[in-house]
Amino acid sequence: PISHHNRTPPTTYQHYYMHIPTGIYLSPMVRGSELAMRMLARKHGAILCYSPMLRDRDVIAAHQHWKTLSTEDRLDIWKDVKIDGAGRTNSMNETGYLMLHDTCRDDTCNLVVQLSGSTPNNLHNATTALLEMFTNNNDGTLPVGIDLNLGCPQKCAEDEGFGAFLVERNAEGAVECIASMRLAIVEFCQKNLISSKPMLSAKIRLLDSVEDTIAFARKLRNAGIDYIAIHCRNRVAKHDGAADWEAGAKLVSSLSVGDALPVIVNGGISCYTDAEFVTKQTNCHGVMVATGYLQNHRNYAITTEGECNSAVNVASEYLDYAERYPPPSYLYIQKHFRWIFRSVLQPTDDSRFVPNDYSDWRVKLWSFLVRPYIRTIHQFRLFLALYVKLKGEDTIRQLPPSLLHLVEDVTFGSVKKAGRKRLRA
Repeated sequence: PISHHNRTPPTTYQHYYMHIPTGIYLSPMVRGSELAMRMLARKHGAILCYSPMLRDRDVIAAHQHWKTLSTEDRLDIWKDVKIDGAGRTNSMNETGYLMLHDTCRDDTCNLVVQLSGSTPNNLHNATTALLEMFTNNNDGTLPVGIDLNLGCPQKCAEDEGFGAFLVERNAEGAVECIASMRLAIVEFCQKNLISSKPMLSAKIRLLDSVEDTIAFARKLRNAGIDYIAIHCRNRVAKHDGAADWEAGAKLVSSLSVGDALPVIVNGGISCYTDAEFVTKQTNCHGVMVATGYLQNHRNYAITTEGECNSAVNVASEYLDYAERYPPPSYLYIQKHFRWIFRSVLQPTDDSRFVPNDYSDWRVKLWSFLVRPYIRTIHQFRLFLALYVKLKGEDTIRQLPPSLLHLVEDVTFGSVKKAGRKRLRA
């Protein structure tokens, strides 16, 4: 099993491993690694969990507004994240919710908050703002770590100059960003007499060569990171193709053994068996999982004996956690459902499947899932009942007993109407 207890690091860097756990890490995912998912992932194998990415400018803006409020008003700010007709939210309000309401004391003890940005000054200020808001929330508990996004390959990162694009365009600037964040952590903890400082890390991708990646990681280490997460694909590959575990092994050998920098590897790890395989092949300190957890969180527990891994059961368990730990908006639940049901409602292994054939109940239900009027936990539970009803009798046994009574009368129309009833109530 992947465990801190059965892997003893070399004595040359053993002190690093005293506070950086080995095992499976839940990757930062926009609208994917919220509190509900983090708590669920911990139940199913994750030992350290990342928040969704927070932009530095939104953290700073939220902090500035938060400071103007009374202690009483701070408790209720951003509890209601508005969504416009195009499905967009105010990013500062959503960030404020994630920092104040989407965490708890049981979460912060192994939570890493990821920031994005491209300027040292803004990231210094955002780090300080983040720490101050956490200090005044959750009984004053701080996250166990703060991470800088240096690996995002998406269009937003290209447009705003952060993530993998910052590394490509201004690698030295990225190093300065890390140094500024380290300084902010040290200054804040000294000022507030905090002895246990949050760790600092960076998440990067493979550069043009293994040697270039090692050289850059060493610069980040010298600037102040405690460990590094490396997605073993380059920026152009994004999430496509196989991860390069040979490169991962070389990085671990050079950085962890040679430079006392623990390495977490990432890329295409779809189950616990994959996690074990990659750990053995690369000798990494830990593995990071993103979309695999979104597709089926139950794949990462050491044992799933007695658990049904059907999409209905996986989605139902997520809903239970989303009800207990409400995400900022229904958009988070919608994203999780689309990952969970994609393989069954948009099958790529069925030659007869036509994605635009709306006479196929799977196409119709897939389209229905993204309708803006499906917003409540109850509606998403009705969606599960509708899925079972349309798929047929063989799936009835997959539905949790608490939802069986919904199947007989559920229709597309009743799911839609249930939202209006709940909103009026």
